[in-house]
Amino acid sequence: MRKAILSLLFLFLIGFSYSQQFPNIASVKLESKEDFTPEADSLALKVANYLLATPVDKDNMERLLATQYLSKWMEGTPEYTFSLGGEASKISKKDTDLLGLYLAAMSKYSLEHKAESKNEKMVTLNAIKILLDYAHKPENNVKIKGELKKMDEANAKGELEKYLKM
Repeated sequence: MRKAILSLLFLFLIGFSYSQQFPNIASVKLESKEDFTPEADSLALKVANYLLATPVDKDNMERLLATQYLSKWMEGTPEYTFSLGGEASKISKKDTDLLGLYLAAMSKYSLEHKAESKNEKMVTLNAIKILLDYAHKPENNVKIKGELKKMDEANAKGELEKYLKM
């Protein structure tokens, strides 16, 4: 019985660690329109999930590569349109990690809610909520300050949409 429980625990831990492994982005080129395939979209979702499942760490080269891939995918995908309006600059304020997380949140929401992906307001609103959920986990090393703190306070009151003037 102990062996069975230990085996199940071991399999669970392997599955958990696998879910946070760095996606293989080296195998996908995003140079022409033909490169933006459903596989590239699927990889973009994996990359977004990876970024939103790993703590901010300025020395983590995989996070940098993941953010670069996602940025390139967002810029070139013909299926999705992303607007990096005022919210992106308000949130990031020279913090490239927060900007990368915001890009990941926008991508994740759009890819998981394709029917709403053309609605810029819905994408922005839900991306900020995803980012706030990430920031609330202390292990993710994000300090909620400045504009992000104001958004967090509005979200806690159920007034995020009003705060963002949507």
